[in-house]
Amino acid sequence: MGQGKGSVRFEAKEWNAGGAIHFYGSRKPRTFIIEVTITTEVRGELLQQAVEKTLQRMPYYASTFVRKKGVYYYADNDLPFVVAESEKPRVVGGETTNYHMLDVTFWKKKISFAMFHGLCDGLGFNRFIEAVLYHYFCLKDGKTYSDEGIWTGKIPYDPAERSDPFEEKTKVDPKELKKLANGEKRFRLPEFANYAGPTMQSMPLRIRTEDFLGWCKSVSASPAAGVSAIMTQAVARECDVQEGVIMSVLPFSLRKFLHAEKTFKNCDSAIFLPVKPADALSMSTGELAARQRTAMKAQMSEEMARLLSSSINMITHLGKKLPFFFLKNKLMAMGENRPQNTFFIDYVGGLKTNDYTDQIAEVRYLNADPAFGSLFVIMNETAGYFYINFTQNFTNDRYYRGFAAILDELGIPCEKLPFASFLNPEVELPPEQR
Repeated sequence: MGQGKGSVRFEAKEWNAGGAIHFYGSRKPRTFIIEVTITTEVRGELLQQAVEKTLQRMPYYASTFVRKKGVYYYADNDLPFVVAESEKPRVVGGETTNYHMLDVTFWKKKISFAMFHGLCDGLGFNRFIEAVLYHYFCLKDGKTYSDEGIWTGKIPYDPAERSDPFEEKTKVDPKELKKLANGEKRFRLPEFANYAGPTMQSMPLRIRTEDFLGWCKSVSASPAAGVSAIMTQAVARECDVQEGVIMSVLPFSLRKFLHAEKTFKNCDSAIFLPVKPADALSMSTGELAARQRTAMKAQMSEEMARLLSSSINMITHLGKKLPFFFLKNKLMAMGENRPQNTFFIDYVGGLKTNDYTDQIAEVRYLNADPAFGSLFVIMNETAGYFYINFTQNFTNDRYYRGFAAILDELGIPCEKLPFASFLNPEVELPPEQR
C-alpha cells in the first residue's frame, strides 16, 4: 500500500493509459450502473460469497487508484469487498466501499453493479457481472450450472488480462487523424439547446431476440446497425432537419484489432455513422440498416482501429508529460466541452446466463449524465431479449415513441417497460499522493 486516503495507503502499480481520460474534467465523474432483476428475493449472504469467488479468480476488479503528479495508477486493494443491502447505489472509490472502484448492492429482487469507467469498459464490466451471477445461482440452487463462456477458476490466469495496449506510445499521422473528423455539420437534438442535467431518465423497451435478429438477418444488417437505422429515422421524422447529418456514434471494442482480447481494462473507441436527412426519410429501414452495417464494417478494420487508438494514445501520452495537473486536466477534458453528436448507440454485448436464463427478469444499463446532454440508446442482449434503454437528461419521450412506432411498422413486437428517473452517484477520486 502507498496511496493516502485517510489513514489507508496504497502502492502505485501500472499507469492507467486506456482509462486516463475518464479521470479528468470540470466535474466529478459518475458511476455506470447495471441493474439485474431476478425472479426471487436476493439472498445477501450468497451474493457476498459469489462476489468473493469471482474476486478469487479476478482480483484486479478490486483495484483502486493512486494519483501521483496528476497521473493515475492502478493499485491493488486487499480491503474487504462488502456487498450491501441498499435501495440506492453507493459512492465508489471512497471509504464507504473500502476504496474499491466497483460496488455490488441488492434490494428485494434487484442486484445493482456499479463501476467507475476509469477502471474498465462495458465489456470488462460484463465479465465480472457474468461470473458473480453464475456463482450466485449455483450457490442458491445447489447446482453446478454450465460455465461456458464465463470466467471461472477453470480458466487459468493470464497476465494479458491486465494488459493495457494504450500504455505503449504509438506514432500518429496528424493528417490521417484530421480525416476522421470528416467535417460534416452534425445535427444536435433541440432538447439540448439548454442543458437540463444532471438527472437522467430511463425509458426502456425489450424485443425478443429471435424477432429482432430475424429481421436483421433478413435485411443483411447487424443488431447495432439496425438500431442505428431505426433511431436515425425516428429523429428525421420528429425533427425538421434542414442541414448537416444525423450522426449516430457507436462505441466498440478494439481488443481484437489491438490483440488484447483478454484485457479487462478500457480498450474501446467509436464508430461514426452520418446519414443525410433526405436519405433517412427516403430509404426503407432495411435499406438504411444494411448501409449502416456496411459503413460499420469499413470502420472496423485493423488499420482503422489502430488509427483510432493512436488518437487516444496521443492525448494520454501528451497529457502524462504536461507538468501541472491543471494542464493535464485541460487537455484530457477536451471531449467534455465539445457538443456531443446526435445520439449514441451503446451495444455492450450481452450477459451470459446459460442454464439459469429463466431466472433473469430484466436487465437495465444506466449510464452517467453526459456533459451538455446527449441521448444514449444502450442495448444489450440477455436471457432471450434485446433490452434497449433510452437514457437522457430530458423528459420528452418522443424519440422513444418514434422508435417503437417504427418497430411496429416493421412487424417487430416490443414490450414497453416502466420509466424511471435516476442520478448515479459521483465517484470519489484519490487525492494527490505526496
